[in-house]
Parts: sequence; structure tokens; C-alpha cells
Amino acid sequence: AALRGLADRAESELALECVRPAAREALASLQMETPVRSGALRGSEVIRSVAGSGAYAEAVYGPDIVYDRFRNDGGTITRHGPGSLGTPAVGFFGHSVTQRGDHYIERGEELARANVETIVRTVVQDFLTL
Repeated sequence: AALRGLADRAESELALECVRPAAREALASLQMETPVRSGALRGSEVIRSVAGSGAYAEAVYGPDIVYDRFRNDGGTITRHGPGSLGTPAVGFFGHSVTQRGDHYIERGEELARANVETIVRTVVQDFLTL
């Protein structure tokens, strides 16, 4: 009976039990790799959702700021109005600027991988203890 109860609980909640702490670790690793100028990019990084049931769950986390994809992937920004891109603090770039991507999101994921695996293994081990 205890084993059946454990199996039922595992089917309904084990995936979520694993994903919650794994998401916190993944976010912490991402924040260690995030480039920091003003702190706005890092400050925008949050866990937006944790959802699932049964054997499947997922967490959605990451930055949520207008230039997050540009900073990670790179690209070209073109100003379509008068004036130049830039600020007095960093300089002016003209009407167009191309930036190479930093790929900090991928580095954060790689940094988190081993710790996330350990967290999931520990959660499963603790969960399955009768």
C-alpha cells in the first residue's frame, strides 16, 4: 500500500518537485554569466512560470527586457529617425550599430547542467524514500 501511494504521488507531483529547485539553480547560473553594465539585464531575469503534472514539468526563466535577445544573439540596430545611437557615457555609433552576441544564456545553461542534474537526483532519491 505504501509503495502504491508513493507511485501515485510520483505520477502526480515528482516532476514539479524536481523542476522547482532546478529552475532556481538554472536562474542563479544564468545570472552569474549575464553581462552587467547597469544591472538592468540581470535584474530582469526571473522564473516566469513553473508548470506541469505527472511525469512532465517545465520552468520558463530568463531575461525580460527589450534588448535581451540582441545582447545574447547579436545583430544590428538601425535608427530610423534623426540623431545617432548611443549615449554620452558610452559614445555615439551613428545610425547603425552591429554587436556580436555574447551567448551568455547558453553559457549559463552549461554552467547549471551538473548542479541541476545533482539537484534532480537528490530530489528523486529523497522522494522515493519510504
